[in-house]
Amino acid sequence: MIRVTISPKRGDTKQISKVVVLNDKGEVLLLQRKKDQPFPRKWDLPGGHLIVGETWEDGAKRETKEETNLDLKTLELILDKGKNRYFKSTEWDGEVFRVEELPEHDDYMWVHPDNLSDLDITQVYLKVINHALD
Repeated sequence: MIRVTISPKRGDTKQISKVVVLNDKGEVLLLQRKKDQPFPRKWDLPGGHLIVGETWEDGAKRETKEETNLDLKTLELILDKGKNRYFKSTEWDGEVFRVEELPEHDDYMWVHPDNLSDLDITQVYLKVINHALD
């Protein structure tokens, strides 16, 4: 398994790119935030803050690679909320890190959209996932 070295985020912006990653079964990839992070233990979408000079798409791809080990091949903008942009991806290379190798999260799962309401996930992400499925 190839490990990704996470570099310091110099010049971090307040802009955030998040990605709804969908597999061929229509399941969404979710990551569980660590207990010592903001929004502890909530289920999250891959992605994060852009660094200065980075495009929205490059930030989404970099953050997803850092957090999951997936190299996104496709990105489709599904929602622009000003400082937050949400993308959808259905094609990638690689496999998600094993749970014990996740660098920024405690767990991950592929979940069918019908089961999202059973999880501790923010309403914004539920809306974004629904946009991605339309």
